[in-house]
Amino acid sequence: MLFVCSSLSGAPLVYPNFNPLQTPPVGEHQLRILSPTLLELTYVSTKKLDGALETWNLDLPEQQALARQLHVKSNHEPIPIATVGFRRRVLYAPLKKYDLRIGNSLFLRLGHELPSDAKVEVTDPSERFWKFGTVFQSDFSPSRWTPVIHVNQVGYAPNLPKHATVGYYLGDMGEMEIPPNQEFHLIDLNSKQVVFRGKLKSRNDLGFPAMWYRNVFEADFTSFETPGCYAVEIPGLGVSYPFWIHPGTPANFARALALGFYHQRCGDANRLPFTRFVHQVCHYKPADIPTPSFENVEKALASNAENTRKDPENQAPVLRSIETCLFPFKQSGKIDVSMGHHDAGDYSKYVINSAQLIHHLVFAADAFPGVSDLDNLGIPESGDGKSDVLQIAKWEADFLAKMQDSDGGFYFLVYPRDRPYEDNVLPDAGDPQIVAPKNTSATAAATAALAQIASSPRFKQQFPEDAARYLEIAKKGWSFLVSAWKRFGRNGSYQRITHYGDFAGDKDEILWAATEMYLATGDPVIHQMLVKEFNPCDPETWLWSWWSLYESYGCAARSYAFADKTGRVATEKLDPGLLEKCRRQIQLRAKDCRADSENSAYGTSVPNEAKRAMRLGWFFSSSTAFDILVAHQLEPSPGYVDAIIHNMDFEAGCNPLNLSYITGLGWYRPHEIVHQYAQNDGRALPPSGLLVGNAQTTFPAMRTYGKDLNALSYPSDDDPRFPYPFYDRWGDTFNVSTEFTIVELSRTLANFAYWMAQSPLKDQPWKSASGKITIDQSQEGPRAHLEAPGMDMSEALIVWESQNQEPVVTQDFAISKKTSWIEVEAQWPDGRRVFAHQDL
Repeated sequence: MLFVCSSLSGAPLVYPNFNPLQTPPVGEHQLRILSPTLLELTYVSTKKLDGALETWNLDLPEQQALARQLHVKSNHEPIPIATVGFRRRVLYAPLKKYDLRIGNSLFLRLGHELPSDAKVEVTDPSERFWKFGTVFQSDFSPSRWTPVIHVNQVGYAPNLPKHATVGYYLGDMGEMEIPPNQEFHLIDLNSKQVVFRGKLKSRNDLGFPAMWYRNVFEADFTSFETPGCYAVEIPGLGVSYPFWIHPGTPANFARALALGFYHQRCGDANRLPFTRFVHQVCHYKPADIPTPSFENVEKALASNAENTRKDPENQAPVLRSIETCLFPFKQSGKIDVSMGHHDAGDYSKYVINSAQLIHHLVFAADAFPGVSDLDNLGIPESGDGKSDVLQIAKWEADFLAKMQDSDGGFYFLVYPRDRPYEDNVLPDAGDPQIVAPKNTSATAAATAALAQIASSPRFKQQFPEDAARYLEIAKKGWSFLVSAWKRFGRNGSYQRITHYGDFAGDKDEILWAATEMYLATGDPVIHQMLVKEFNPCDPETWLWSWWSLYESYGCAARSYAFADKTGRVATEKLDPGLLEKCRRQIQLRAKDCRADSENSAYGTSVPNEAKRAMRLGWFFSSSTAFDILVAHQLEPSPGYVDAIIHNMDFEAGCNPLNLSYITGLGWYRPHEIVHQYAQNDGRALPPSGLLVGNAQTTFPAMRTYGKDLNALSYPSDDDPRFPYPFYDRWGDTFNVSTEFTIVELSRTLANFAYWMAQSPLKDQPWKSASGKITIDQSQEGPRAHLEAPGMDMSEALIVWESQNQEPVVTQDFAISKKTSWIEVEAQWPDGRRVFAHQDL
């Protein structure tokens, strides 16, 4: 397999024998020359269902034997082995079927340097470590790809910071030693010329108890702004993945996330030409309003009640059944709750998350310059003269408005009626659904979100009738809350249904609702309540005593801090003390996230508190950087920009694994994600534009593999002396701690949309273009090509996928006789995409 930098206009650099989109099969092996004195032998092994383990298991005595048994030759001349190291981790373990693939890496430090242009071969004459005929050989070419150099595989904007990172984990040998003051080069992949030179700078990680990432370096080429296709080269170490420097890079990110939202859209069909991940209209049938006769609902409520922590301040009875609801259903039968977005990897819809989605996108449209003008993200509504970001929020608001009962309260969620998850169907074949009971947290969150979008100056300008309708619904929701407090008291009104939105009971949602209702109506009584009760600087409002602006508290602080700047109210109508507290805490939160980025060898804002505990999940770099971007609007800072872009780089492949954590972007991409559509659609790659958690503590136990995934790691994640490094802990597996929600998706889209709005492509017209697959016959068999009238194919990255074939990046695609369909997804450096599908 060959893949190239996608430019066809010159002589692009070719990476031999490498398909980064393919999941390496069992038995695949390579020799990687990491440096003139360091080799890596990789081998993919497995453990069979009968328990037979086919993998390298190289403890220290075995490694010492290896140094004596293996033979290394350079141009047929022997080279001694000085030391040996080893690491092992699961590469791939899908949920649906047993297919365990284990990645093994054997590191050989040589007794002296390899000569230039050496042909290197490693053999095992004893056949003790691998079978006869297995060949490990490679050329010591200056232009060979290396896993040691990490870049943003999506690309860099000419006028924004540009960094690559250098470092590599060698298992029990520790970290790879990078020579100090090493020079790096930027290579133009068309001319093959060095166009920029610089020196690597040390970037050690701070905060982990273990001694990790203390030999990591950064290549800074920010000052180079010429658009083109490039790679970073370090003499002796090799070259990185190719990447673009292109003014459309921010648009590439923003359009990918907008496509991700389209893939999450509920109550509608996903269709060509907007995506190849198609399905018919889903979840459009009315949902049931449950009664005590709904056995599965009763069991779910009772089960959640068992997990309810007793809060001494909360006097409300525990919600154990439909009959114990403080707020009985007023409507009966069925109710239309279509539209909105599937909340996460499953198809359910949670009101509190829906409300936060609306907040982040509406806030971005109002507070981030230019975001509300974007009408070219590639969704079906693009090109209609209205804001794409606001229309994504409106799709959610129209769902949220349907979740209101006749008494003004809001149902908590939409969920499958008869089981927890629709884990074996596509969304258009989804289960019958129910709405969960009302509670004050869901009602307050929905009230807040609808009041915010109703009073958004940008939204009112484009959708005045909807704004007026949303405001009336929000007022009715607030009246429900006031009535509940009069009847049960503030401490007697909140009933927990699940853990969603429960970190502060309903306190944070109520204060957010008070914020938005005051900004929308100017009611002084609501304002007085808000000023008296809300202090975002109080650690009581922080998660785990350090994470400020969490969930609805953050929504309230952002809206109040920017209320006059966005034109919602005049400055003199805001309380000066509360305004100052909100703005101060926004800055403090941003400074914490910036410091976390600066203390990370790879620039990601992993919290220092999580490092100390060495536990982290549901972490998304660019979502975290959203908090920095908010503060940047109050007090612009180059340091803020640098931290935001470092987080973006990490998420797009500038990490130790060279992995893109945004599906549909980058060279090396996850296949197995926590997503019901992706688990059931028969494709290898998941839908584009979705997020995958950027860190995980360890592998979970899985019904398919038991505890094998964790047990197979060497060194182990919980090794008391030298545990497996944190940023390197990943395997292409089903791990719920990496599952995204629409909240993270909205924060990330808001972040990327801002940078697109500052770029030259902010006004570039784009909605969609139709693609067509043509098939030619050749002596080798049929080959498929993509045609897209009006599109310049010379800069397109073209990904082909078909039944029973691995996805591949290529211009023309060899069709297997075993396949019944083929698909193609072409992507340009500015994020425009063309899709096509053909049945055979």
